[in-house]
Amino acid sequence: YSANNSTRHYSANDSTKSKTDIRPKNVLNIHERGILEDIYPPAAVGLPQLLESKQQCFYCGFDPTADGLHVGNLLSIMVLLHCQRAGHKAIAVIGNATVRAGDPSEHTKDRKVLSDEAIQMNVEAIRDCITTIVGNHAQHIYDNKHKKNLPEFKVLYNQTWYKKLNAIDFISSACRNFRIGSMLEKRYIRDRINSSDGLMLAEFMYQVLQAYDWKYLHDNHDCNFQVGGADQLGNIHAGQQLIRKSSKKKVYALLTPLVTNLRGQKLGKTAGNSVWLNPKKTAPFEFYQFFYKQPDSMVETFLKYFTFIDMKMINEIMIDHEKQSNLRQAQRILAKHVCKLVHGPEGLKSAERCTRALFGGKLEDIEQLTEDEIRSTFDATNVINAVLEPDTTVYDIAAFAKAIPPGNKGENLIRAGGVRINGETVDSPHQILMSGAHVLKNDLTVLSVGKTTHYIVKWK
Repeated sequence: YSANNSTRHYSANDSTKSKTDIRPKNVLNIHERGILEDIYPPAAVGLPQLLESKQQCFYCGFDPTADGLHVGNLLSIMVLLHCQRAGHKAIAVIGNATVRAGDPSEHTKDRKVLSDEAIQMNVEAIRDCITTIVGNHAQHIYDNKHKKNLPEFKVLYNQTWYKKLNAIDFISSACRNFRIGSMLEKRYIRDRINSSDGLMLAEFMYQVLQAYDWKYLHDNHDCNFQVGGADQLGNIHAGQQLIRKSSKKKVYALLTPLVTNLRGQKLGKTAGNSVWLNPKKTAPFEFYQFFYKQPDSMVETFLKYFTFIDMKMINEIMIDHEKQSNLRQAQRILAKHVCKLVHGPEGLKSAERCTRALFGGKLEDIEQLTEDEIRSTFDATNVINAVLEPDTTVYDIAAFAKAIPPGNKGENLIRAGGVRINGETVDSPHQILMSGAHVLKNDLTVLSVGKTTHYIVKWK
């Protein structure tokens, strides 16, 4: 399979003729989960009836500006999957053409121009990310007890239609439907034009290109709905207006909220705090821990955003959680469900094994750690290579790893129970390390100091 192909389809139920299609439903009820910030245009009269009358098509665009997607992007994928579960078709468009122009929104300077090789690499990474999540959902998350076919989920590349376009034809057809005045009304456009760096024509035209994407999908895939972040409303409005003027048809958008942390900071690559969906960029263990460490004030929101657990069950989970919040049961459920969706059952098993190994699980979990899991679980500076001598003590290895202060301070820390070996507290600095108890079959030892500092010792 090449990323240059125009289409990739995914359906877990191909060739199962005994099953029936899902009857189209009104997907707007997902607003109760908080993942719909708004519907555009706001006065969308008759929209529920339209959604129930026949199967619709929803799309969301992803520009390959990086070699992967992050948690902020996951919300849009979740909306597409909710639409698929409601009996509607879904399309993910990878913008391997529009990325060459660059989206000026949320940027104060010109975007970096990517090479053809970088774009191709990013396209393949994003394609794999989307199809993996869609496949995990269909095979491991979607409860098909009623034996209903999930509608088709396509991945398209907008280079497919742009490479067939003549520049003059594009200007004379699509561009005739845009007025400079209305394009200049967008705040981010005004800000960029008035800045010292100004705004390139290529980035100024981005809204026209994204609008044309929707028109192409509307004309060729009967796509009446776009899914996008609330920060993309300007570009979405441009597409809605282009279709209205050129085709005299009404189209709609589902706007998702920005995914933020407790401090209200947007989670994304621009903000520099990305949690990636690609296991090579954020390992399943790190991904699991991101959700497991969410504060109580965020866990209910993220359960609604990033899982398919029904609202009644989420309410029950939160009631139980509040009774014993120190057990972090809600966070554990959240981490398990999202990790399984993004990384599949094997990724979840790895994340849980690493978690148990690090936080006092069974010795066999530590013995089963792979090299990849060791690298993902422990910071490189916390992987210690050491030679095991017959008289090596707890103090010796802790001091060698620079995990404790030297001398009496370090010994006293051990005596006070501040050091653990393979999850077990040791209180004697002179305890000699023993094979089987302290040094495991795979010649590993997990050394922990306090609650948050961990080392993996690889014995020679």
